Amino acid sequence: MSETARFVDNGDGTVTDVQTGLMWAKTDTMNDMGKWVNYMESLDYIRELNDKKFANHDNWRLPSKDELSTFYDESFANTDKFGKRVHIAGCFPSGCGLSMVAQLISGRPRTWVLSLRDGQFSQPDGLWTIAESARAVRTINK
Repeated sequence: MSETARFVDNGDGTVTDVQTGLMWAKTDTMNDMGKWVNYMESLDYIRELNDKKFANHDNWRLPSKDELSTFYDESFANTDKFGKRVHIAGCFPSGCGLSMVAQLISGRPRTWVLSLRDGQFSQPDGLWTIAESARAVRTINK
């Protein structure tokens, strides 16, 4: 499926991935806040989107590791805040973070982080000391 067929800009600050049934916020914390966030700040960011019913929805969350892996595609080309190549669809604005944080790993005080430059996952130490970007996602009700 082509990038343009797979991702639909909903015109309300969200993008739907028709292949996965996920709706992504078009921007991340780097686009919106201009800074890296730790895990707790990423949860606050998601909570604020839910409180204001961003795009008329209140079930935004951080993506799982599996969902994050569908966001990255080596064939996609975009640029992060440093002008370096990241592999996310072009319908998302440039200037994003170079990595994204996921939900907590079950039973562990750690989270997955995906590099949008090379598709590698890591599990950095310290939920309060990581410096990543976060992007909200929700599952579309079918």
